[in-house]
Amino acid sequence: MNGVNRQRGISLVEVMIALVISLFLLAGIFQVYIGNKATFAFTNALAEVQENGRYALDLMAQDLRMVSEWGCIEMNPADTSNINNTLSAATVPGYDPLFHDFTGEEGIEGSNNTGLNGSDTLTVRGGRTSQANVESPFFALTSNQLTTNAINSIGVDDIVLVARCGANDLLINEEADIFRVTATLPTNGNTQRLLTFSATKSQQYENDAMVVELQTVNYFIAAGASGEPSLFRREFNNAPQELIEGVEDLQVLYGVDTDNDKYPNQYQAADAVVDFHDVVAVRVMLLVRSIDDNVTDTPQTYTFNGATVTANDRRLRQVFSSTVALRNRIGSS
Repeated sequence: MNGVNRQRGISLVEVMIALVISLFLLAGIFQVYIGNKATFAFTNALAEVQENGRYALDLMAQDLRMVSEWGCIEMNPADTSNINNTLSAATVPGYDPLFHDFTGEEGIEGSNNTGLNGSDTLTVRGGRTSQANVESPFFALTSNQLTTNAINSIGVDDIVLVARCGANDLLINEEADIFRVTATLPTNGNTQRLLTFSATKSQQYENDAMVVELQTVNYFIAAGASGEPSLFRREFNNAPQELIEGVEDLQVLYGVDTDNDKYPNQYQAADAVVDFHDVVAVRVMLLVRSIDDNVTDTPQTYTFNGATVTANDRRLRQVFSSTVALRNRIGSS
């Protein structure tokens, strides 16, 4: 009995002290959790923004470097006497002159402040990296077929430029044809491909000729599927493709050669460019924001396209800029 009497419980004061100490510990743990969560959200948003911005610039730079890539011939909208353009509403389903007319439109052009958030649009025309060489057997000029080497990605409905590179026959007026491909067929034991076109050739092409796949690409900013501003890419008359979510603004400046030395003398907005044939470089500026809000502690202040802006939300924003030389124009004779 004496041992039982000597046992005592925890006093109210001890309970209160333990609760206070526990509250301090919980508050510390909670603060660490909140800090780690905020750091994770910021780091994740930063990685997202940087990845999107770099990918967007890399993709646009690839297309820009192919501006005015016409294979072994020269194409100038001011003088297209060496080009036989067979593209029309009769040969191309959904024919759109603004996209399919390579001989009437410039290799690069754009408009400023016409897109979402006052963004610019950019259109580029030229060849792709996919090219093919014409090989024997050679078809007569009255046919609509060519034999090429098998290593190329040219497919049905692609637009191609067929050009004579080495011949110098003064009896042949045209140096190149522009066709739509209507059929491709492996031939000669899959070592060659037979291309069929939407129109007949203007001349007989032999092994001094090449086939270049052409493209027209339009970049612009619009609301994406989630409602976020996104960078879109449209090719020919295909539906626009949403590429990158969170691209809020696109601004483009054109490096214009004013003294005919094939190097840029000044950079101008689209509406200030007198002749896009004089453009030899392009400066692309992108404003990319995080998808999630409440990433920064306060609304971010940033400088974009020469203007300093304070955001009306707490998204993370970053400016990306790159100057791309048009390698088929800059420094060329």
